[in-house]
Amino acid sequence: MRHRHQYRHCHGHRNSLYSAPENCRYKLTAVPDVKILHSLGFYPGTVVQKEKRYRLGGPVLIRHATREIALGKDIASAIMVEEDQAL
Repeated sequence: MRHRHQYRHCHGHRNSLYSAPENCRYKLTAVPDVKILHSLGFYPGTVVQKEKRYRLGGPVLIRHATREIALGKDIASAIMVEEDQAL
């Protein structure tokens, strides 16, 4: 069963990773200064794929390079993104 937010279009979104639509590629524009994020390769300009946001304030599942990473709501809300235009 598909959720209605999966049908939202990716174009034109420039907001937090947490509130951005699922199943879209995003370029990170602002990343909080947290060591674990830097060690995972999260810097402004990095491109990630948002796979899923779990309900009830749960984590966000993203794909970065060959890894799938779950980020908590507080961290995902602090990461600012824009739609990735490159194919």
